[in-house]
Amino acid sequence: MTPRTAPELRVLERRSLGELAADWDRIAWRSSLPSPFCRSWWVDHAAGATPVVLCCLDGDRLVGGAAFEVDTPGRAGLRIERVRSLGQGSLAPDHLDVVAAPEDAERVVRAVLGWLRRPGNRLVDLDGLAAGGHLGRALAAHWIDRVAAPWADLRVDDEADPAAAYLSARPGRVRSTVDRTRKRLERAGCTVTTVPPDRVEAALGDLERLHDDRWGDESEFLDAWDRFSAAARAATVEDLRITEVRTAEGEVVATELDLLTPLSASFYQAGRSPEREWRGAGSVLRAQIVRDAVADGRLEYDLLRGDESYKDDWATDRRAVLRVRFGSGPLGRAAATSAGLWRHAAPTYLRIRDRVRAVRSGDADDRSGTTAPGSSPPEVADPA
Repeated sequence: MTPRTAPELRVLERRSLGELAADWDRIAWRSSLPSPFCRSWWVDHAAGATPVVLCCLDGDRLVGGAAFEVDTPGRAGLRIERVRSLGQGSLAPDHLDVVAAPEDAERVVRAVLGWLRRPGNRLVDLDGLAAGGHLGRALAAHWIDRVAAPWADLRVDDEADPAAAYLSARPGRVRSTVDRTRKRLERAGCTVTTVPPDRVEAALGDLERLHDDRWGDESEFLDAWDRFSAAARAATVEDLRITEVRTAEGEVVATELDLLTPLSASFYQAGRSPEREWRGAGSVLRAQIVRDAVADGRLEYDLLRGDESYKDDWATDRRAVLRVRFGSGPLGRAAATSAGLWRHAAPTYLRIRDRVRAVRSGDADDRSGTTAPGSSPPEVADPA
């Protein structure tokens, strides 16, 4: 007897989830590695270009999909459609994948790949794919970048106090910073509190202020603040949590915003007063956030992508996050090739450019070999 083949899915393109949001979110939680960046609050608010939400239907039943954003960069006459991850760039989403329950994942991936590779010229440039996810594995041959995403396994074999067991295994300098700072904050009358739903708006304002105080112009995140804050206002207590250090007078001097799934709490953004007396407050916050995650039954504290050294102090393992790029149609393939050539040539170009500028300004010896982070000339910028 010939086995029955599951029917192909119908793909519906939408600008937002709308009335499908509740069904989408239920499916998102059933995905193999649930990502907060695949939830409806993010999908419907975080796009930096035209959002395209692919809803895959079996008859009239939603079984999954994927979210992208589409634009047409370039000059007149040389424009080509570009498909990117929704929120890609300043908001840096990661652990991205299709939204699908395990039993439907194969059909959903096939439908999404069919849409990405449909006839026409386009450049597909997806940053933040989970390397172990269904879409990441399907597009692994096209990866152009692979970065670590550290995370901590909170399933410590200590039934009495797993959070304390995890924290006691952190490096000595971390434990010392947490203990000394916590005592100092307590003596000063400070408290560590979770923001209730009715204070989220004020807490977002404190996050923006303190993040700017800490990072200023170095932060790309603030360039997309309006989009992120709109998304955060749409999130629920199941999706997002803000934890703060408050002084005895009620001033917020440190804050951390974490994104939630049933499995994990993920460190997304933070801010702290630059005053010396509040040094170490971020570590105290993180220790409390881990305790809260364990108390809620979460199994992981995820530090998301990036190899910053401080993450090693808190992580117990790493995953990989991919950026993939490929072109469809002759113009799309040419654009992908051009982007690849720029990727290899850019460091040399930027060193030469900065050297020339330094010579012209008379301080060549001081600036030789330096390049401002993220700098690139508009006339030859990476098309992706």
